[in-house]
Amino acid sequence: MARRKTQATVTGRLVCHPDGYGFVIPEDASLSGDVFIPPQKMGSAVDGDTVGVRLVPPRRARRKKEKGSLEGEIVRVISRAREAIVGKLFRYRKDTYVAPLDQRYHYMVRLVDARAEKVADGKIVAVSIVAQPGRHQVPLGEISEVLGDPDDPEIQYKIVCHNSQIPMDFPQEVLREAQAAEEPDQGEIKNRADFRNLPTVTIDGESARDFDDAVSIQRLENGNFRLWVHIADVCHYVAIGSRLDAEALLRGTSVYFPDRAVPMLPEGLSNELCSLNPGVDRLTVSVVLEVNPEGQVQDAQFCRSVICSNERMTYSAVKEILIDRDQGLRERYDYLLESFEWMLELCRILTAKRVKRGTIDFDLPEAEIEYDINGEILDIVRSERNEAHRIIEEFMLLANETVAQYLEQCGVLLIYRVHEDPDPAKVERFLEIAAKFGYWLEQNQEGRYPSRTFQKLMRKLSGKPEEQFLSYLMLRSFKQARYSEVNQGHFGLAAPCYTHFTSPIRRYPDLVVHRILKMAIDRDISGSEAERLYERLHEIALRSTERELKAVEAEREIRRWLMAKFMAERLGEEYEAFIIGVKRNGFFVELFEHFVEGFVPIETMWDDFYVFNKRHHCLIGENTKKVYRIGDRVRVRVDKVNPYRHLIEFSPVITQPQSRRKRK
Repeated sequence: MARRKTQATVTGRLVCHPDGYGFVIPEDASLSGDVFIPPQKMGSAVDGDTVGVRLVPPRRARRKKEKGSLEGEIVRVISRAREAIVGKLFRYRKDTYVAPLDQRYHYMVRLVDARAEKVADGKIVAVSIVAQPGRHQVPLGEISEVLGDPDDPEIQYKIVCHNSQIPMDFPQEVLREAQAAEEPDQGEIKNRADFRNLPTVTIDGESARDFDDAVSIQRLENGNFRLWVHIADVCHYVAIGSRLDAEALLRGTSVYFPDRAVPMLPEGLSNELCSLNPGVDRLTVSVVLEVNPEGQVQDAQFCRSVICSNERMTYSAVKEILIDRDQGLRERYDYLLESFEWMLELCRILTAKRVKRGTIDFDLPEAEIEYDINGEILDIVRSERNEAHRIIEEFMLLANETVAQYLEQCGVLLIYRVHEDPDPAKVERFLEIAAKFGYWLEQNQEGRYPSRTFQKLMRKLSGKPEEQFLSYLMLRSFKQARYSEVNQGHFGLAAPCYTHFTSPIRRYPDLVVHRILKMAIDRDISGSEAERLYERLHEIALRSTERELKAVEAEREIRRWLMAKFMAERLGEEYEAFIIGVKRNGFFVELFEHFVEGFVPIETMWDDFYVFNKRHHCLIGENTKKVYRIGDRVRVRVDKVNPYRHLIEFSPVITQPQSRRKRK
């Protein structure tokens, strides 16, 4: 009997499905599509592992349209992705096991440490894997932390923070150091530029408690604007080498969940002493800019300063004043009306300037979770982004870029916020899909895709049914913005030089840039303390990027869990929705009534056999010719919710066709 022909081994990352099968995403970009792995061909690999796969002819019956699909078997595990899991402890016979909460991990872990005997059944525990699964070996583990009971209302936060290595509490010595910080004395204030008489406001969201930035503005006689961007002088209270500083670096960033925050600094600093609260003197570092009517910075100055914010404004209140022209609010804040009008005018000038140079503005919607007075989820809505958001965004972008340019001209080392040009291979894959909807990108003379051409495509997509789907795909084709001690420009902002300076309460790189800017102000950029700081920039940049990614992942996980928790109480209910993405095995929908997304598996579409049309990116019924495409409106029913997996599945509401009368 002839031996079946096999192909070379493919290397890639394994993504497992709870039902036992998986897909390997190849590292080789030339391979079209992922490699399907049947359950019996998974070997001892688990979700996330880097594996070697031998391609085999598909055993499943396939139609001609699926001829290019790949199937394989895992022949070796190159590297393990998981060194720990979180799960529920249970006992079976004489042994103690942990059932992982993530159902993509297909093994029960047998505990081999003495501590397991003292933990009650049903507890949620974190387990360190001491022996990975093998051909005849279940994984072995030891308890690293007991997280609590499954019905503990805080358990999901504990799980997410543990998985993302986010400390929920501060060590006592760090808290003591924060409590020792004192209000600024008159001696310190006298040595600073005094801006306490300027009309100054903070503008933030309703739930914000830590105010990093405040702004002041004037219109000059020559027609230019003078803009003050005041940033909390956090490094005045957080000394280099202190326990506070070490803890801030460890955390890297504050983490913002819908109903709480895990701050980078203790609340005595983040919400009180450093926060630019109204009516109290606060130490700041100010960027003073003169900007002409074309948005060009004519003059820039930097100084230590002291301010006293007049008002704590919210985005919604400023919108009501400027856009909705709410008479009651305009009367209440009449002494600030002129400042608000100037802010809006300058904001529009700066926006037009950035658009002209090619900035890509991804205005993707985000979920905003509304709570009742008892802390229960009232609704999940699409967050509103208005011109008040844009005002602060433009002013902070301008301050960040101006600080980066100034420090680079000074010849000092600093931490840049860089965003490299996208990978051409990923852009080409995105364009293959975009072309099916009639979109393309223009190349420059060097054969590259500048940011301006992506910006033009975003304008074409605006308001179209496929806008959200293609915007997400475009974003995934870009490289991740990161921190680096080497300037590589910022592709998305079309900026040759950019840094983060405006949020030192919640981002460690901003705190470092503040220290470097103050050294430049003092003309002490080559002292011993500066040299020690420069030597650590690479380490700080890597750490800050890693912590930022972990924070984003944790925030996303909690939002998905809250969505699943919200919909779990609505099983069987029907909603109007629209399709935001189509795959071979079903389609994604977004509800009109609530800003909730979910998946409709193809097996729930019982009225026909549906085939994925790759060319037009839709599902077509073989008999009825019914089509499901992006932007289509559908009525769906809540079918299945798994809060642990953050899974929401719907089924289409299909009406049974009326039977035809029999012919006589």
